[in-house]
Amino acid sequence: MGLHALCCGLPALALAAAAVSGATSGIALLSQSVAAIHDFLHQHELWILIVSAALVVLGGWMEASARRHHPRGFPWLFAFSVFCFLANATIILVHRAN
Repeated sequence: MGLHALCCGLPALALAAAAVSGATSGIALLSQSVAAIHDFLHQHELWILIVSAALVVLGGWMEASARRHHPRGFPWLFAFSVFCFLANATIILVHRAN
């Protein structure tokens, strides 16, 4: 679950950093790196989405089995993982529709 949260959260964090940053040279360098990553992700987005879904299902199974023996509070990390998956799926579907 943590790996999925990082995999989905780091690109969002990079984009947020670029949006907040006022240094144009930093944004220019970041945009070149992000463009290369963006192109790579577009080539493999369906496989990435399938692996992401598998990680969410695996994480859900692990969370449920852990909670059978040790009930805990709300699973924030798993909820974040599900949110990231849904956001990624929505972005891909909207992007493909345009």
